[in-house]
Amino acid sequence: MTFEMIKKDKQFRYIYSRGKSFANKKLVVYYIKSNDEKLRIGISISKKVGKAVVRNRLRRLIKENIRLNTKIKTGYSMIFLARVGADDLDFQTMKSSINHLLKKCDLT
Repeated sequence: MTFEMIKKDKQFRYIYSRGKSFANKKLVVYYIKSNDEKLRIGISISKKVGKAVVRNRLRRLIKENIRLNTKIKTGYSMIFLARVGADDLDFQTMKSSINHLLKKCDLT
């Protein structure tokens, strides 16, 4: 699935303030309906979650799982936050965690 990355601080703050959120032990997702039919993804990982290598690895895992998931509804903007303790996730557990959140949000 193709998606655009959210990079501007203004867009992050808008989704944080007006969007809905769901969480599990490793991830938090904020989402809001967009005006267009594009899927936008933002990723935020605190410096409390490992060193830069670990944070970049988590970012790549989230991006790849979203890219491979073809069932996500378009027309939404989402921000994924990695919680402290998410640094030990592998591909499959990240996939199940993301799918769990998307089902809670009714975005699949």
